Amino acid sequence: MSKAAARTHFRALRAEMDPERRRQEALGITSVLLSWLGEERKRTLTSVLSFGTEPDTAALLETLHGLGHRILVPICEPGRQLSWADWYPAVPMARATVAPIDEPVGERHGVEVMDDVDVVLVPAQVVDPAGGRLGQGGGYYDRFIASLATRPTRPVLLAMVYQHELVPEGSFEVGELDQPVDGVITAAGISWIGPQRTV
Repeated sequence: MSKAAARTHFRALRAEMDPERRRQEALGITSVLLSWLGEERKRTLTSVLSFGTEPDTAALLETLHGLGHRILVPICEPGRQLSWADWYPAVPMARATVAPIDEPVGERHGVEVMDDVDVVLVPAQVVDPAGGRLGQGGGYYDRFIASLATRPTRPVLLAMVYQHELVPEGSFEVGELDQPVDGVITAAGISWIGPQRTV
């Protein structure tokens, strides 16, 4: 299935989900992530601020922050690049200049901040067992993940989707520039691509 056709198909499936099921799966993702992180030390994670029918990250971010973890969220920059801003409850927000979303006001960090990041929660529409990921089509995260090759350390990349969005290989087209993730987190648990990662 072409990327365009796959996006249309999987967006429709996501839109058809019962809102209560979406809510329950988002809570399940939070529970799975917290269990995996453990309580030994505070960590730095990145996550999108969810939009529309994406797995809701509001409770997740509140919980992580409340436990003392540092949260960074992506900022869409010109040239389909990402920078990063600190998130905390009640952080001042303003309309983005590049995308029709609200973003935190404050200092922007470049890719060098990834040297301090333990986990990147990667947005996706669907993911396959090889780590292939179908995003929204902007290419922001593929460029970002590719840029991590130049860093001395690399965070764990976990795609966050609903349970039915972990799909068989061949369900969508994967191109040469598409960057794989290390694992997929759903309400059912973490499915690792290759060796299990720890932080």
